[in-house]
Order: sequence, then structure tokens, then C-alpha cells
Amino acid sequence: MKSNMLVTATLLCCSFGVEAQEMDSTTTNPIKISGYLESYYSFDPNRPSSHAKAGFIYSHHRSNEIAVNLGFIKAAYEQDFIRANLALGVGTYMNANYAAEPGVFKNIYEGNVGFKLSKTNDIWFDMGVLPSHIGPESAISADNLSLTRSLSAENSPYFETGARLSFNSQNKKWYLAAMALNGWQRIQLPNTSRGLAYGQQIQYKPTDQITLNSSVYLGDEGKDSLRFFHDFYVQLNLNAKFEALLNWDYGIQKNPSMDKNNTWWNTGVQLRYAILDQWKINVRGEYFKDSDAVIFSSISPSITQVWGASLGLDYEIYDGLFWRTEYRFFKADQAIFEKLEAANTKQSNQLTTSLAIKF
Repeated sequence: MKSNMLVTATLLCCSFGVEAQEMDSTTTNPIKISGYLESYYSFDPNRPSSHAKAGFIYSHHRSNEIAVNLGFIKAAYEQDFIRANLALGVGTYMNANYAAEPGVFKNIYEGNVGFKLSKTNDIWFDMGVLPSHIGPESAISADNLSLTRSLSAENSPYFETGARLSFNSQNKKWYLAAMALNGWQRIQLPNTSRGLAYGQQIQYKPTDQITLNSSVYLGDEGKDSLRFFHDFYVQLNLNAKFEALLNWDYGIQKNPSMDKNNTWWNTGVQLRYAILDQWKINVRGEYFKDSDAVIFSSISPSITQVWGASLGLDYEIYDGLFWRTEYRFFKADQAIFEKLEAANTKQSNQLTTSLAIKF
């Protein structure tokens, strides 16, 4: 039933775009249809019987099987003072990140509508399911430095639902936004929440090569459990060949059963270099500290630290068609990685390859 609904919606979006173009061939069609599809295979020598990776991984999280990580069709509408986006998605990424959502909400990758508030300034008001204002990485692997997502991206929202007021300066150096949200990566507000959450984003680009970003989240994560989270990152595009990304996150959450605040933090660096026009290499190092098991609460045995590193090679076969391969290593302070016919281990080695098309 869900797959039939997805196909029907896709055909409607495509036919709507064709009809709009036929109505007035002399003007630019305000409707654009785009899409993304990524298949992958991830080899784990531990051979976990469930085929699932560790509980802190939500993208490319299946092992030793060929799978679709993410596929979506998107219809975008944009005029001078109106814009809207609708994208319906499938794949293991959707299964993992939308597991808590009811019904057809499990397939809404993006769905929002907005209007411009000023004729002279770039001020917009948008509502709906929006891309997260936290972090530089998205679910679209082709847009990121590394094939798989960082620990920071995996354990902070990929998407959010709410209302956003945003401002872009005329010189494009400043971007400011404020949001009212349905919680931490949720479409439907959980019954345990007592009100909306709030977010803010400040982004500054002193040059075309440097981006500084500060994002904040504040909201309830259950009764009497207030969460504050701050994400800071720096993006550097020093030249046509070299890119770098540095991030630092910090979170505080009130513990309802004790008179104390629980904390966690993480940091990481990613580098990518174009060795030829179509070939790129990337490396990553990262660390996640969660002493009070706020983010890693569902993992057993309880862990407090994870170290990670990766090395990747990318090849753009054709324009929009990407083949990416990555070796990734994790080490935790407890034996959480399942190993077939043996005791769990503290270490995990993964070799992932993917083929993705973006159109």
C-alpha cells in the first residue's frame, strides 16, 4: 500500500509539472522535479546476525547485504514570493530515522511551504517538515565530504518539523533563522512533550571559502527533562581541490530522577582532496563522549565513549552519478559490536561501497 501511494504521488507530481509547462511555454516553469537514489553494500567482518550496525548508526546501517539507503522524488515550486517542497522517500535511512512516526509520515523526506515577507529583503517564513538547522551534513551522501555520516550527524536531527523565520543578508554573508519545532527529529509531537521546542541558527561567511555556523536547540525530551544542544562547525573550501570540515557539539539535559544535569559532547574533522577531476579522497577522525548515556541510552552494555576514523575514495562516473568506497573503524569503551558465533567486541571494521545518482 505504501509503495503504491509513493508511485501515485510521484506520477501526480510529474504530470503536474508537465501540465504547468504546457500552459505557458514562454515562461519559466516554477515547478522542478528532482531526485536521488543510492544503493550500497557494507561488509562487516564481525558478521552480526541481525545485519544491523551499532545502535548509534542510522544511515548506511545495514551490513553484509545489498540495500537502498535513500531514494526520493522531490517536487519544488518557487515563485518570487512563494515556495514549496515535497519529497517522498524510501530506503533503510527512512526506516531507521522515521521509525517513531505513524502511517504515511514514515515516507515524508521533506514537505514544507513558505512565503516571502518583504519585497526588498530576503526574509522568509516556512512551515512543515524541513531539513535540520543543525550540522552541515545531510542524508544525501553525494553532498557530503564522506560516504557515511559522522557521529555528530548520526546523533543529531536530520530533519525537523515546525515553523521557521529566516533572513539572508544582501551580501550573502549572514544567514539568521529562528524556529518553533515539534521536538528533536520528529514529525508528530510526542505525547511525552509538554510544548514546542525552539531552535536558532547563525551562519557567517566572511569569504566565499569560509563558513562559520552556530546552531542551538532547546526543548523537552520527556516530562521535566529539558534538553539544550549547541552545534558549531567551520567549513573551509581553500581552493578548487581542498575542502575541510571541523565540528564541535555540546549537549545538556536535565535528569528528572536526580537533581543534576547530564551532558555529552563530540568533535570531529573531515578532509577531502581532489587528486584528479573525477577522483577525490577523504579522511575523517572523530570522538563522541556520553558519560551519562543521554544519546547512547538504548545501547547495551552502556557505553560512554566512541572513537572513529575513516578513509574514502570517490569517483564521479558521469555528471550526477557517483561511486564511493570507504573503510571505517570504530572503537568503544565496552564490547557492543556483535560478532557471529563469538563474544561481542569493542572494535568494528566496515568497508562500504555505494552507487548513487542525483538528478
